[in-house]
Amino acid sequence: MLRSLYSGISGMKNFQTKLDVIGNNIANVNTYGFKKSRTTFADLVNQQISGASAATQTQAGTNPQQIGLGSKINSIDTIHTSGSTQTTSRTLDVALAGDGFIPVATINDISKINIDQGNQVGNNLIIGAIDGAVDMNYTRSGNLYLDDRGYLVTAEGMLVVGEAGQKTVPTAQAITKSQNALNGIGNFTTPFGNMTTSLEDISKQANDLMNVYQEYSDAQSNYNKNEAPTTNGPLYNVMVSSYNALTSVLGQFNTAATGFNTVATGFRTSVNAPNLNGAVTTFNNAQPTGAIVKEFTTIVNSIAGTYPTAGPGQGNVVPNNTLTQMNDLISTLNNYMVDLEKIGQGVVNFESLASDLQDPKFSNKLSGDAGLIQIPLDAQSFSIGPDGTVTFVNKKGELNLAGQIRVAMFANPGGLEKLGGNLFKQTANSGSIDKNNNGIQLNELNIAGQDGAASIIAGALEMSNVDLSEEFTEMIVAQRGFQSNTKIITTSDEILQELMGLKR
Repeated sequence: MLRSLYSGISGMKNFQTKLDVIGNNIANVNTYGFKKSRTTFADLVNQQISGASAATQTQAGTNPQQIGLGSKINSIDTIHTSGSTQTTSRTLDVALAGDGFIPVATINDISKINIDQGNQVGNNLIIGAIDGAVDMNYTRSGNLYLDDRGYLVTAEGMLVVGEAGQKTVPTAQAITKSQNALNGIGNFTTPFGNMTTSLEDISKQANDLMNVYQEYSDAQSNYNKNEAPTTNGPLYNVMVSSYNALTSVLGQFNTAATGFNTVATGFRTSVNAPNLNGAVTTFNNAQPTGAIVKEFTTIVNSIAGTYPTAGPGQGNVVPNNTLTQMNDLISTLNNYMVDLEKIGQGVVNFESLASDLQDPKFSNKLSGDAGLIQIPLDAQSFSIGPDGTVTFVNKKGELNLAGQIRVAMFANPGGLEKLGGNLFKQTANSGSIDKNNNGIQLNELNIAGQDGAASIIAGALEMSNVDLSEEFTEMIVAQRGFQSNTKIITTSDEILQELMGLKR
């Protein structure tokens, strides 16, 4: 009786474990990259009543007589069949089509990896063996993200490990050279702004003066033709009025011209000042030419003082060349404005070049070394290819490589240990990525789509491989198995009660 009681207890415990596994599977039916588990049983020890005997000349052999003492958990297997692929159209979502895992890690030795830290820029390469610098884990969940530095990471902040892109870090000398040039441009900002304002003002004054000269010339012409030498007629009064307007506007123009000459002189001085010209020369390694240091070779030394201050009357006619001079002046001022705009564009272009010297540079090649995958935050767009290659378009519109996601392959994926968070870890029975016992090297991580490794589907995620119909069926089996084992216990208990009742 006692044997059946304990057999029933073991069965109940095992089916409870099976229900726990089923419950976990169902709980993760919508977990991306989740791999379901199953429970298998094995019989426990057997009590031998009699052993087997061999046949003799007169009698046949007999089989052993054994009574089983219950069951045990034989294994809890992780089933690594692929789940269905769900399209998300999100650029940073990736699904693995086939065998393998995405290697992800946390840093355990910052001295062995050149990563961006604060103001320090790194080339993202791992020095030496990969597992000497980082703590490696593996996942099938491909919902990836960019951190605040542009590194490709998982939802829990683990860094994606693969082949780094070719990244050039600016030298201290380049940064100093760039900063000096930018400082020179900064000192040039105020003179440039003053020049722009003054040129706009003097151009407006010149156009106003041209208009009143034209009005005065027309009034003189009408007076001389139709009313001269009368000095009290309407045309005479119009001429006097236009002359007074001319006198007023001419005074304003002379004041603006004086201010313009002063500002233009200061602007020309700032263009040739050592803090600008010298910085640009150092940056270019040659005497600078082009718009940034272009001088106004035709700067007006004295705009005013060459035009008549004609009074009213028949003899005070505006000379014909006065209007011509005004037209020439306005044309010259317009040319100044065009030149100034060219200088401004040159300054903007130069600032971009100087600033760019301080930024790290990616190329259209991979580094050939293990490291992290980083996409610059100012990238215009990026994409992930079937072989795991991560490309991006930089701020200049050039196509660069950020790196390549590699795929980790194991001889026995079922031997991996689940860590939670959709992560797996290598164990003694999973097989090792490190084939030469010299640490994990880049060539021991497979290129996606090659040598049996999974290819990468961008804009999609791998769904859980849990089959609800199968799980519910197994749940029914576990429930009935549990109930059957309880019946063994209650039946054994009733028989024991009957035995106890033999003695009253």
